This record gives sequence, C-alpha cells and structure tokens, in this order.
Amino acid sequence: MLVSAPEGGRSSLLEGLRDQGLAVLVAPGHALVQQVESGAVDLVLLHTDAAAALEELYALRGASAVPVVVALREARTSLELFLDAGADDCVASGVTRGELAARVRAVLRRRSRPGAGEVLRSGPFTMDLARHVFLHDDLPIHLPPKEFGLLELLIRRDGRVVSREEALELVWGQGRSGDPTTVDVHVKRLRAKIEADPAHPVRLLTVRGLGYRFEA
Repeated sequence: MLVSAPEGGRSSLLEGLRDQGLAVLVAPGHALVQQVESGAVDLVLLHTDAAAALEELYALRGASAVPVVVALREARTSLELFLDAGADDCVASGVTRGELAARVRAVLRRRSRPGAGEVLRSGPFTMDLARHVFLHDDLPIHLPPKEFGLLELLIRRDGRVVSREEALELVWGQGRSGDPTTVDVHVKRLRAKIEADPAHPVRLLTVRGLGYRFEA
C-alpha cells in the first residue's frame, strides 16, 4: 500500500497501519503517479486535506485504475465528492486505525475477488472489470467505482432482485449499518447514464418493497 500524507501526520498513521499487518510505503503527492505506474502498488491511501486529496485523486484516476482510499484530515467534508471522483472508499477525520485498516482490506478483497478480470456483456452494455471500463453501444461512459460496482452486481444477478441492504453490503461494505438511500441515489445516477428515458426506466427497474433488478 502506498500512502500520501503530510510529514507531520505520517509516523502515527503508518505505525497504526503497520500494527494492523499492512505493508506500507510512503510517497509525496507529486510522486504518486510515478510510483503507481511502476506496478508495485496494490492500493493508494490519501491521508491529507480535502483540496490536496482531490487533486491527487484526479491525477491517479487519469493514469491508473489502482484502488484508492481517502482518509481526510478534516471532520466536515462531503465524502460523496471523493467517491464520485473515483475513490473506492472515503472516511473523514476521527476514524480509528483499526477501522481504516479494515476498510483498506475490504477494498483489496473486492478488487482481488475471483472474476475481477472478466468482461460482462448484456444487450448493448459491456463491462471490462479489469480495466474498469463501461461501454454502451461501444461508446465509453464514465462510471465512478460505486456506480460501476452496483451496476456489475445488478447485471450479474440477471434479472433477480437485489435488496438495498445487499447492495450496501456487497458494494459499500456497510450492510444494514449503511443508509439505504445511498443505493437509491446511485441508481438514479445510473439511470441518467444508461436509460433512454430515466423517468421511465426499462433497464434498472424498481421492485417496490424489495429493491432493484436489471432487465437485460
């Protein structure tokens, strides 16, 4: 794991992560992309202020699909901004070392699961899981990681219903502790990108009282 953090905040953070059994390297923000492109990094942790983290995240996403976890130093920041920009997970100030390490391991598990190199096809849609590329009629459409993961889950279910709780557990790693409206918001965003008429969806369907299903 590669960590970007201010000099003053590195020792405590790195000590805590290493105590949790994680192998940690450190790089300044300007060297992140170079380190990632070397191929020796399996995850990047951005532990800095919001402005620097967003800048580094954009740079990383422009160069690589490496998993990125953002651990912000501010207490009051919109985490959604970083998730939409391509972070695999994001936490605000105050998270414990144990929880942060657990979130890092959860992201690594999701990225290394069997089938991560598959290409899924359904009608006009193609999902290249290894390259994190989504095509609609052979045209690329940008999907942030959570939207990509949710759509992958729904397509894999092949018409079967996915509950909000199940989506929170499998895509967000939160389960019943998460906010179910998070799933609703991401479904709405997906519809805006893949439905001809998002107000009258024919692909991402709501099953009242149960959840959502994908119609191939």
